[in-house]
Amino acid sequence: MAIWAETVIAGLVVVLYGLQSESHGGEGGLGWLFGGMFALVLLAVVSMVAGLAGSATAVLPLVLLGRAAARRTGRRDGWRLTLATVAVVAVALALLIGSCMLLADFGGPGDLLVCPVLALGLVVGLAPATLCARAAGNTGRPGARWRVLGGVALGGPGLFAVTLAVGVAAYGSGILKIYEPPRLTEAGMVGTWTDGDGGSLRFGADGTVTAKGVKKYGATGEQSGASDCTGKWRLTENDGVGRPFELGVADCGSLSSGWDIGGTEEHPTVFTWIGEPDAGERYILTRQR
Repeated sequence: MAIWAETVIAGLVVVLYGLQSESHGGEGGLGWLFGGMFALVLLAVVSMVAGLAGSATAVLPLVLLGRAAARRTGRRDGWRLTLATVAVVAVALALLIGSCMLLADFGGPGDLLVCPVLALGLVVGLAPATLCARAAGNTGRPGARWRVLGGVALGGPGLFAVTLAVGVAAYGSGILKIYEPPRLTEAGMVGTWTDGDGGSLRFGADGTVTAKGVKKYGATGEQSGASDCTGKWRLTENDGVGRPFELGVADCGSLSSGWDIGGTEEHPTVFTWIGEPDAGERYILTRQR
């Protein structure tokens, strides 16, 4: 049950944090919130089953390992030894996974951070549940199991409510802000927007747009060349929820549809989807100052 509570609270944190991130689902921040809350309910059901499996395959073995270490070393089976056991196992697993990644030659710049981040995540995820399981199995304290169960049953929803209240307060006070696409004027669109790799779109004040080396992508997401063309552009208001403006490009070959506006007021972008929108890959150009 402790793993279930941890998973649901972590899911809530992800939902709350994600409200300030750029989204293009068509509903805007609040719509994403309702979708996220529905996902939390689904996560609660799935994590209940996963929590039972995790308890059987990870938490209980850690408790037994801690007790075995206590007997072997002649130490007292206390919570400190349980935490030490969780930490040792977490570090060992992190080193194993990190070594496999290095052998697989992933080559990413963040490879060196995999081990410490994974070890810390395992400790944070497993320690509360393991301590609860150890306390519930304490034969020297009658009724310990029910006290632990009651504490988790009350503390889990309580911590969930506190996390939700803190998130609502942060957004309500303006400390955090729900993402909104930039509200650009036509004058704000004028200028050159580049992809950082040689491709550019130049929007003129007279309504013309010039593309140079703008990448083209097929339905499968594979690059299919680059475009050099001249056409017309127009910025129109959009009645759809969450998308205040639409960017239209005409008479410019394969670039005549599919453009949208993203980023923030300070750093706006224009983009088009690569392959299917569900894949989440975008071809992005940023405005040059």
